[in-house]
Amino acid sequence: MIKRSKIVAFALCLVVTLVVSIGCSQSTSTPAASLTAAQVITMASDKLDTVNSFHCTLDQTGGGTPIGNGVEMTRFDGDILRPDRLKATITGTVSGMSIGIQMISVGTVTYMTNPLTAKWEQLSPQFAILSVFNPNTGITTIMRGITNPAKLKDEQSAGVMCYHLSGSVDSEKLTPITGSSVKGTAINVELWVGKDDSLVRSIKLTGKITENEVSGIVRTLSLSNIDESINIALPQ
Repeated sequence: MIKRSKIVAFALCLVVTLVVSIGCSQSTSTPAASLTAAQVITMASDKLDTVNSFHCTLDQTGGGTPIGNGVEMTRFDGDILRPDRLKATITGTVSGMSIGIQMISVGTVTYMTNPLTAKWEQLSPQFAILSVFNPNTGITTIMRGITNPAKLKDEQSAGVMCYHLSGSVDSEKLTPITGSSVKGTAINVELWVGKDDSLVRSIKLTGKITENEVSGIVRTLSLSNIDESINIALPQ
């Protein structure tokens, strides 16, 4: 009986210890509802640093972005594989003519289909569109440059319940992405971050970033298929 009493006492002690431990861990964690906008953005930026691949679309309204070789991009739809691989379809204009071109970039080598012949052509090393979508130099640059962040009402993005945030980013902080920028201009930013996984789902930028753009341009960047297996190789 004494031995059995000792076993029961030990079991009760273990249960109490577990309950206390769980209670302490819950009391020291930060409830999701109490996270500030800045904390959500920091968590999302850090999480994006761990992402190896994703699908990305960039839609632009009110104007396009010059990306080289006379091409003005209005839409990007493609896959990105860290650290330096990209495969995409780009919609835009050349000399006012609507075009759709394919692009593959691996390291410093980039190929693009000729809009007239549809044949693959290697581009100059200066044609560095990957910088826009690279998790290290593109999207995280936008997120970590946001000032005056604020929480808006939670919304769904692509079927995922997200924190909806707003803020602004200095246009000069976007120079690594666009190659140039208008000085002293605040670009309005909206950000959707998954509440359960801290993954950024969408970023909306409103405002003229470079001198050659028209005023009122709006860019919407959406991420999906995060960390799914993809293969990107240069054309043969």
